[in-house]
Amino acid sequence: MANRTTLMRVVGSVILLAGLALAALWVRGASTATLAISQVPLTISTPARPQVVIAVTNSESMDGSTITYCNGTGNSGANCSNGFSSTYTGRGGALLTGSGAVGGLTGSASPVNYPVPANFTPPVTGGAAGSMQPYTSTLSGGQLADNSPSRLNVAKAGILSILNTYLATTDFALLSYQMSRTSLNTTWVYYMSPPGGFGFTSSPTATSTTDTVLNPCYGYLSLGTSLSTVKSNCASVASSLGLSGTTVNGSQYMTVAATSDDASINDVLYSSGLNPVFMTYGTVSPSNPYSYYSLNSYKTGSVTVSYSLMAPGGFSGWGTSPTNAGYVPFTPQVLYAQRGWGYGGSQSYSAAATNVAMTNLGSPSASQLTSAYNSFSPFLQPETNSTSTSEIKAAAGQSPIYALLKTAQTSFTSTSSSSGCTPQKYVVLITDGLPTQDKSGYYWPPAGSAAATGYGVTASFNADGSLNIAGTNDQALLDAISQIQTLASAGIKTYVIGLGAGVAPATNPTAAQTLTAMAVAGNTGSYYPAVSPAAFSSALGSILVQIQKGSYDQASVALNSTTLSTNTQAFLASFNPSDTPYSDWTGDLAAYALGTSGGLNVSTSASWSAQTQVDAFASGSGWQNTRLIATWDAVNNKGVPFRWPATGVIGINSTQQSQLQPSDTKGSLRVNYLRGDASQEARNGGAFRNRSHLLGDIVDSGPVYVAKPDGPYIDSSYQTFISNNANRTPMLYVGANDGMVHAFNASTGNEAFAFVPNGVFANLYQLTSTSYNSNHIYFVDGSPQAGDVMFADGSWHSVLAGGLGGGGKTIYALDVTSPSSLTSETALANAALWEFSDSGMGYSFGRPTIARLNGSNAFAVLFGNGYASSGNHAIFYAVNPQTGATLAKIDLCSSVPAACSSSAPQGLSEVVAVNSSGNAGAAVDTVYAGDLQGNLWAINVSSANPANWSVRLLFTATDSSGNHQPITSAPAATLNPNFPKQKGMMVFFGTGQLLAQSDLTNTNTQAFYAVYDNMTITSLMPSNLLQQTETAITTSVSGFPSTTVSSSLYNWQSPNPPLSCVVGRTCPTLYGWYYTLSFAGSGSRMLTNPQLFAGNVVYTTFSPSATPCTAGGSSFLMSSNYATGGPPSQPFLDANGDGLVNSSDVYNQQPLSGVQLGSFFASTPAFVVSNQGGYTASILVGGGNSSSRNNCANGKLSCTSSSPSQQYYSWSGWWQIL
Repeated sequence: MANRTTLMRVVGSVILLAGLALAALWVRGASTATLAISQVPLTISTPARPQVVIAVTNSESMDGSTITYCNGTGNSGANCSNGFSSTYTGRGGALLTGSGAVGGLTGSASPVNYPVPANFTPPVTGGAAGSMQPYTSTLSGGQLADNSPSRLNVAKAGILSILNTYLATTDFALLSYQMSRTSLNTTWVYYMSPPGGFGFTSSPTATSTTDTVLNPCYGYLSLGTSLSTVKSNCASVASSLGLSGTTVNGSQYMTVAATSDDASINDVLYSSGLNPVFMTYGTVSPSNPYSYYSLNSYKTGSVTVSYSLMAPGGFSGWGTSPTNAGYVPFTPQVLYAQRGWGYGGSQSYSAAATNVAMTNLGSPSASQLTSAYNSFSPFLQPETNSTSTSEIKAAAGQSPIYALLKTAQTSFTSTSSSSGCTPQKYVVLITDGLPTQDKSGYYWPPAGSAAATGYGVTASFNADGSLNIAGTNDQALLDAISQIQTLASAGIKTYVIGLGAGVAPATNPTAAQTLTAMAVAGNTGSYYPAVSPAAFSSALGSILVQIQKGSYDQASVALNSTTLSTNTQAFLASFNPSDTPYSDWTGDLAAYALGTSGGLNVSTSASWSAQTQVDAFASGSGWQNTRLIATWDAVNNKGVPFRWPATGVIGINSTQQSQLQPSDTKGSLRVNYLRGDASQEARNGGAFRNRSHLLGDIVDSGPVYVAKPDGPYIDSSYQTFISNNANRTPMLYVGANDGMVHAFNASTGNEAFAFVPNGVFANLYQLTSTSYNSNHIYFVDGSPQAGDVMFADGSWHSVLAGGLGGGGKTIYALDVTSPSSLTSETALANAALWEFSDSGMGYSFGRPTIARLNGSNAFAVLFGNGYASSGNHAIFYAVNPQTGATLAKIDLCSSVPAACSSSAPQGLSEVVAVNSSGNAGAAVDTVYAGDLQGNLWAINVSSANPANWSVRLLFTATDSSGNHQPITSAPAATLNPNFPKQKGMMVFFGTGQLLAQSDLTNTNTQAFYAVYDNMTITSLMPSNLLQQTETAITTSVSGFPSTTVSSSLYNWQSPNPPLSCVVGRTCPTLYGWYYTLSFAGSGSRMLTNPQLFAGNVVYTTFSPSATPCTAGGSSFLMSSNYATGGPPSQPFLDANGDGLVNSSDVYNQQPLSGVQLGSFFASTPAFVVSNQGGYTASILVGGGNSSSRNNCANGKLSCTSSSPSQQYYSWSGWWQIL
């Protein structure tokens, strides 16, 4: 909408503030000169790829299962009552690798199949959750492979999934224990007898000291010839027990004191050449290893327990020694039953194996990603029974975690090839147990185990979860903690995942405390217990999300302040890149009350939060029955409800359906999810991404406030329109990166409706991906604009038009004349006017402008083509606001070919339309816009026939070295200081961009320009303007960095003396003024729209951090005399923060031109004017925080006082053209 506004109209306002941080990373469009539009806000992003060492403790116990083993059929469950006593809760963590190959024992000790748990795919056979799959499978080469949900298989699958998701943004290394003399062994499960010996029964029973297990010899008498060995073994066991064969043969269950499958033991016998079933008994030597052996004996591996007899075999003397489980049986009888296979070997206690060295992929291509993934894959395949295969094997008899972490420290590189920055570094330790071997090679029983208690090994913990060093003598643990602390001192965080029941808080609280102490030492707070594949997948995913967010500077929420409307509330839109509890991207739009006591102050608590309202609105069945959401059907050119079509349900078209399910059939579920259905989120058992809140992040979209019509038109029909809609519901419209532009009731914050532009459909499916949080992309990231227009039938309507920013290449329009009447999705769909797309469009940055044109009832929506278009040209569009039909498409580069280069990115930014005579409500006649190559264009739109519109290249911005200075914000325009004596416009704009990652390191000098357009001039350059010089003041009146600007004078291109030059004094004849932005620091640039206020042009600058390796930057608030470019004619800014603007706010008797706001991205200024005690104003910018330099910060916005002079209100030459 074009209108003329005197400054007095600023009094009484709504302040709209939105998260703003232009961005660049992910290329979605190709052009002659590629511009990689980022998909994350660069104001919070660190471009260095984080480095992650995944350290796997591949001890023998990693062959333990992640499901509860209950009986020979593999059934599992919380109560495992299939043939067991009701008190039995299953054998969590049983080592079942190779199980199912021992004939005669497949119904007990060596089961064949298992039920596939959720979030696990058997690595060899595949199979859906709940299906029965074999523990052991045969590969094409003849080897046997572990197909079970073992801890190692679960870890490998999770790692592969993480690599597939995160290699594009993160570098990885893979470590495991360094092994030598690795050999394949046969494994036996073992059962310990009660004091009186084993008992046999036909029904499961349990006491406080005994339980029952499936009898390995049940039915042995019926075994055939091929199983004669098992048959004879069982006969020998029965005889040795003094029992009849029929008793042992006919009893399905055996009474035991404990089994190696118990979660507190998790062990098997590793050996070879022994019978499938055998029993040790007789004299136990020693009768109790804990009282017989010293701790030193354990440390040196000298603990052995032997039995005098073995059946079959007679005299024995055969004994066992503990593995890293710390356990060795010493009950009167021990029965062994063959199960499968397992590896053993010698592990290094001083160094780990580097399976894959740290990648250094930079910005990898698809083929590079595939190659990198393939380098990890061989080590993450399932374990086979061949020592020649390269996969990581669960082979370490002890757990030297110190050695693993020591090697991890040397696995990082100092810089990342992607940026030369020092990357953030992390270790992810995946373990199913505790440290059991110290850095000197000695063995230690795991903390909290029976062996640790028996040998007097202690571990003590402080109230904060850290290890109490004084109360701990477990040297293996002390060494591991010390090495984690060494990593932390080097800036390396260590995450810990405890995999399996053996380290779960419920079954082993001491182990849980130990792993927590390791996480505390690693500066990650707490370990992740993962007793199931689903829990492991969630834990590893959460860690990687945290690591990705570690690449962001979690500074104050970015905000964008925009237009003014009422005097009661400020509306702040924001985003959070790592919200709780799911570390996801969320947004909010909140209302804050304004007060004027002691100057402007902003309430610290919100009147309402749209985030909260949407969550509540969509809860239960609200997502389906209450929310109103529509979209645009580009095939049939009409609005439709955003629903999956079904019988009696109108919804999206077939193309959109395909876009929502590019590789599966979950499109309808995705529609429901996007509407707010949480049933398919991972936390509820589904496959979709968890959301902390439904409202998506609001980054670059500035909200627009629309209440009663307030256009400048004097038509009688418009005055009737104003009257008819005087009590229209006040609304706020804003885009979000959940794929929608939202409409909120400005009084309550309730969502009235939402609209999904067709232009975002190609990527909507990604919002459900569990990896989306680390692969953020934009959707409706452009700012909407509202304006009143006349339709072809002469009726007036309020139209909302908006682009998608970095989210797409279309412009949409809705009829928002009567939002309270849009009470159904059919009505909302009918209010969708059009969605514009064209081959010349790029990503649609900038608000569209809605303006009146010459001609009968002629109005248009005006906009530039944005960036990264296929043709890489700057193109201006005008479309019919009612139909979306193209009124004009003007290729500016074709109009002035010499102005554009095909070798540099190009595109037209946001436009501003003016009436050069300053007539309020009259048709606009000129449109101004800048482009990425520094051109400021003037387009004459005065003709009623768009075919007669003409183009002038008004100005080209270049620095002193000839580098073109990009213009990425809308100009501001007003009548020149000599109006009406002299015709023509003053156009104000700044230069700089923050669209691509490379922009962070671009330190080319940018500038702020004021160009006088006499309506005919062309091809002006900086040399045609007066250069003012800026002076940075490091110690100002306020103690904050500030700046002042020179006050040189010049003559306008006019025979009449200008206001800025004294009559009789010689002044240069130039076409405006400019100054560079170097005062604000290297790389300073202007990214927001300048504002005209009280005879000054006011704007903000932003300087990214001196190094792109650190996110954030700093911002200045600037004000310059609009006529001269010099400082304001009187003190204008409250530089010292005392709430007053007076003679204290000067430097060397000159008003300050700028003040540094702080280390944040400051958005477009907004103004609140009060006449209490004289005319004063407060200038607000989004991006402030609690440490801002002002007296009205509420933690989310920043402000400083200003004192507009009364003379500017009465000055007839001052007009602001919007």
